[in-house]
Amino acid sequence: MNRVARSLELLSRWSAAAETWWCEVPGHAGLGFYGTGYNHWGVQTNQKYLGAMAALAVLGEGVPGCDRERARDRALAALRYSLATHLSGGLPSADGSPWGHTWISALGIERMLYGVRLLEPFFRDEDRAALRRVLCSEADWLAREHVRGSKKGVTGGLWGHEGSNAPESNLWNGALLWRTAELYPESPGADHWREMAHRFLINAVNVPADEGCATVVAGKPVRERFVGPNFFPNYALDHHGYMNVGYMVICASNAGILHFDLKQRKLARPESLDWHQQDLWQVLRKMLFADGRLARIGGDSRVRYTYCQEYLAPAAFYAADRWKDAHAIGLVDRYLDLVAQEAAAGTDGSFYGARLHEMAATNPYYYSRLESDRACALGMIAAYTPDVQAPEASSVPFETTVAGGWIEPMHAAALHRSPTRLAAFSWRSYGLGQGMCQPPGDGHLADWQQNLGGKIEFVSDETGKARRRLLGAHVASFEGGFAASGAIMEGVDLLIAEGWRGTDSAVHRLAFVALPDDHTVVGIEYAVNGQRRAWLKELHGMHWLLPNDLFNGGRRELATEIGSAEFETPPPAEAVVALGSRWACLDGQVGVLGLYGGQTLAVHRTTQRRGGRYRSLHVEAFGWPARAGLWAAQPGEVLLDCAWMAAASVTAEQTRTLAQANAHARVADLPETLRAVRVRALDGKTYVVAFNLTDADVPCEAAKLLGGTAARNLISGTPASGTILLPAGAALVFQVGS
Repeated sequence: MNRVARSLELLSRWSAAAETWWCEVPGHAGLGFYGTGYNHWGVQTNQKYLGAMAALAVLGEGVPGCDRERARDRALAALRYSLATHLSGGLPSADGSPWGHTWISALGIERMLYGVRLLEPFFRDEDRAALRRVLCSEADWLAREHVRGSKKGVTGGLWGHEGSNAPESNLWNGALLWRTAELYPESPGADHWREMAHRFLINAVNVPADEGCATVVAGKPVRERFVGPNFFPNYALDHHGYMNVGYMVICASNAGILHFDLKQRKLARPESLDWHQQDLWQVLRKMLFADGRLARIGGDSRVRYTYCQEYLAPAAFYAADRWKDAHAIGLVDRYLDLVAQEAAAGTDGSFYGARLHEMAATNPYYYSRLESDRACALGMIAAYTPDVQAPEASSVPFETTVAGGWIEPMHAAALHRSPTRLAAFSWRSYGLGQGMCQPPGDGHLADWQQNLGGKIEFVSDETGKARRRLLGAHVASFEGGFAASGAIMEGVDLLIAEGWRGTDSAVHRLAFVALPDDHTVVGIEYAVNGQRRAWLKELHGMHWLLPNDLFNGGRRELATEIGSAEFETPPPAEAVVALGSRWACLDGQVGVLGLYGGQTLAVHRTTQRRGGRYRSLHVEAFGWPARAGLWAAQPGEVLLDCAWMAAASVTAEQTRTLAQANAHARVADLPETLRAVRVRALDGKTYVVAFNLTDADVPCEAAKLLGGTAARNLISGTPASGTILLPAGAALVFQVGS
């Protein structure tokens, strides 16, 4: 089945389930909405729905079970409701308020307009007038009065907490301004809208160097329109306050939406639309699993595998059509495989009914929003596919084209990818301190939050406040890998009802090193309780998070030193299960092993989904060591003093061999302020990873650290001998011998 047919068939099944969330507007014949009909996300939920239903109505001929007439009627009713409830329309939405004239109003409009184009043959004169009224009203407000938070006009800033980071809204607002000027060129404000469109778009995907950039775009040097950078020099994005791969995709997707809509309408495209988009895509494609799932190296504050994931489709189409990426279309096809797999797990045609049924029963506002995002993306796939002029298929494998390293020192994030391993670490991730080590072809082998970063959770009421604070971080790259090290304050802003508050409970230090063997990473952790008796409820060294949900049939196979086992989800009860082994191979793809600081690997299992803020994924948590349940730590007590390895694309036998070769990895007789391991990696070479646990430089004799043999500092590239100075808080990596 081709791409368009697959998308429309999924939409057809979904349209029946969507009737649960459809509402006719009492007293207003011909008006209706999908979802809650409320302002903000409710408006956009309805707008995305109408785009999807329009695609089904116009393009769905021959699709099994497709009621095209009903789809057309629903799309038109939803559009008319949306236009009527705008500030310029006079009809209140279902929550009593009108919508519009905000920094985010244009987003839903942009996402619905592919469907609006398809519906135009069915418009009445009043529909055309209402559409023009809304678009021109929004364009005028954006051009003259735009405000986001406390910031007026076009804004830009690197750090999310400062309130000026606005790449995605600058992009969709610039897009709406441009398209409105092109659709209604006779409007009095059209020329001003075009200029403001360029100003928004130049300040969307922009970097610090643009401040002085003399490149002329749309008649002016970039520096003349520059306001502030939203991306770091190497295209890291600190959106929502963390390294946000998802919003990197959103920025590319909104460029793609305008690109195709203008192409299909045969309207002029703004020269500023493409500013840095190809550079962003070259970074972003390294952060995509080969199965089409986002590799969220900086985590995710929302529901797993939703929202931003959907909009990879228009972003990839844009990359294929504009940048001639020969692999981009394949990513969309594999994304469709994931969508179909999840839809098949349900019984009613909904996209998320199996995995997010609790949300559907308690939060219709958010649940219907997520369903509409996926529907919108499928509609776009069907609508845009005929206009994607992709290059011929490449004989070079996708993994070859994304191999190599990426680093953003200023944001303390690094990545190295090869056909056998995707390794990454982000200090400013959501939740702080997140690593990754897995085969790059399977996006369902690691959850995000604090993965491979250890976990120390103190007792506190659920206040929603962050309980961690980054104290310091370092990243450094070398050929074939990278080193990350830093410290996090654990147990910040604790609250125990009724009346106790405390903060700054323990310092947790971590080194994470991706070795240049294309398989392994090494972790060293050290954490000490503060100066009060403190209550804890969970403690994990390593903290490897393994999803165990519908995408793998709810079953994982483990091989260990004492035999094999199967973990089915959900388990009968919450428990910490000791494996009786210092190594384990997970589903024949990833190996983990303890080097020192534990007796056995253990798995913390829960009966409920727990992945992310909205508990959207069943996850098994592997620890070295692992503990759950209430207990008290004494002042100054060492909570973690451990080291571990993880290896991607390995068999159980390779994991066993790795464990045997590293049975005595800890380097002894070092200063108390240092920790080091000497390991044999899968390339047959020996490496020493050394970690300075203090905030001061520490000298160490090379003979003690490296075993008296010739060695090379991989980060500096220099021979290591005599006395080695380990910088404060840093990790160094040495290759020992030839």
